[in-house]
Amino acid sequence: MSHRARIVAASFVALFVVVVAGEVIARRAEDAFAGKVIILKKRPPATFKSADGFVQFLHANQMRVVYADADTTWSFETMAFFRRALGDYEVEMVFYDVKNGSSPSSRRFVDSYTQYTQDRNTRSLSGKCHLIRPSFDAGKEYMIVVQHKGDELAKGFFSTKGISQSQIDDQLRADAEVKKMEQSMKELEQKVKEQEEAAKKKQEDSKAAEDLF
Repeated sequence: MSHRARIVAASFVALFVVVVAGEVIARRAEDAFAGKVIILKKRPPATFKSADGFVQFLHANQMRVVYADADTTWSFETMAFFRRALGDYEVEMVFYDVKNGSSPSSRRFVDSYTQYTQDRNTRSLSGKCHLIRPSFDAGKEYMIVVQHKGDELAKGFFSTKGISQSQIDDQLRADAEVKKMEQSMKELEQKVKEQEEAAKKKQEDSKAAEDLF
């Protein structure tokens, strides 16, 4: 075997080891969290130092409470894990309000969107969610469900924190009242000024008329 052939062969073996190791790491997470959607603080890294690295990362970074951003919306990463290969290139990410329970008869549909994957045989799916008002609100309990042709493949739960829509609406009404009062004060001041100017002009005209006689 030539020197060049040995390098190519060695590279192939190294690549094969990396791919196999990656599959083992992914499979452990898929088995550990099968049927679940994990809400994450941050996106998982591309590589892990150990076979349990992915599982450890998910345990360390999963969260149940999502806090509002500066623009009063909610953003977070998700990882969904399936019990078997998906067998398709798309799923529906469906959100429910579960204030009254998570059963099909108790939960309330909120919103949904389609998420795609390049690997139809995948058992996991990562994504990023950005929840906006008025569909979503603070102080609510939600369930996110991955659905495929009516089947529920994975689900997860989270609650939202921040300023509620009712508080925002109250503040907007208060601001509108303040602006209305400020406008009324400006109009009143303008009216008083006009009356003073009119009285002053009348006085000046009266004095001018007296001077003529």
